Amino acid sequence: MDLAIVGPDQAGKSTVFDALAAGHAQHGDARSEHLATVKIPDERLEKLAALVKSKKATPVEFVLHDLPTLFVKGRAASGEAAESLSRADGLILVVRAFRRADVPHPRGEVDPARDVEEFRAEMLLNDLGIVERRLEKLDMTVRSGRPGEREAGQREQALLQRVHKLLEEGRPLRGQLTDAEEVKALSNFGLLTLKPVLVLVNLDEEDVPRTAELEAEYRERLDTPAVAAMCARLEAELTELEPEEAAEFRRELRAPEGETTRILALAQETLGLITFFTAGDAECRAWAVPAGTAALEAAGRIHTDIERGFIRAEVIPWNELLEAGGFVEAKKHGRLRSEGKQYVVRDGDVVHVLFST
Repeated sequence: MDLAIVGPDQAGKSTVFDALAAGHAQHGDARSEHLATVKIPDERLEKLAALVKSKKATPVEFVLHDLPTLFVKGRAASGEAAESLSRADGLILVVRAFRRADVPHPRGEVDPARDVEEFRAEMLLNDLGIVERRLEKLDMTVRSGRPGEREAGQREQALLQRVHKLLEEGRPLRGQLTDAEEVKALSNFGLLTLKPVLVLVNLDEEDVPRTAELEAEYRERLDTPAVAAMCARLEAELTELEPEEAAEFRRELRAPEGETTRILALAQETLGLITFFTAGDAECRAWAVPAGTAALEAAGRIHTDIERGFIRAEVIPWNELLEAGGFVEAKKHGRLRSEGKQYVVRDGDVVHVLFST
């Protein structure tokens, strides 16, 4: 899964990236994006790996993209940044709540709500431009294309005209389009307002003890549940310390534990993902899939051969497997369920797929 870190100038995007990447960053020059592959810690995975004595535990991974400023004086993102933005599964929108005389806000006054609205407006304009350019090309296809091309063009045209109307009305596409086929048809356009967005409010160090309280306030003020708050500067500095020293520093500042892990978990939740597990002696692994994923699709996530040869899935919630003491005991007591292709995988399920080769 790819997450793009975006936001206005001087919001602290790169500091957020450094905090979340925790030493795993691949830095480019100042004009290009930075990349980091980060593992999502999961206590359930560690417990399962210990139970089945796995040689290896593999958590869910995200690829973080720290992008340069996207929208400059009304111009849309271009080049490498535009490509990464289009490919991203979701966005972390960093807005600034900290005040520093040596880092003035480009707009003068610090106002996270204003910055969110302005960035959303830029995303709407970006999407309008994409849709309008595509509609211009479709007009030619509909007027002079072959019969099959013309019919397909008319269907796409009708969808994009509805999309255009929504965008002109200032309505982001996410949540407005509920038909899965329509969303799929739009997936290659890289429309920003169709992507899930986690708003990350970048706090002052002095506000760290009130992180939870401020996060709740901003969630209400910004009228969206997908809001998190964190002091990125502090978290980035703590990643450079030894664990004991960092823990002592947190106690002195009354800073919450596990902030970067919490933010990454919120990002996964914002993306609408759940985690299921496979557990064997060679490897215990966490897999992230969209909520509502059927067992057959989950099998394909593991390997396409397993999807093709799917027979059935043996399923048990992770905590029940721990309580039972292992697969043999779980099966003996009837706690290992047999499910078919259409079973909807749940968060925390341990799944063993039986398949033919």
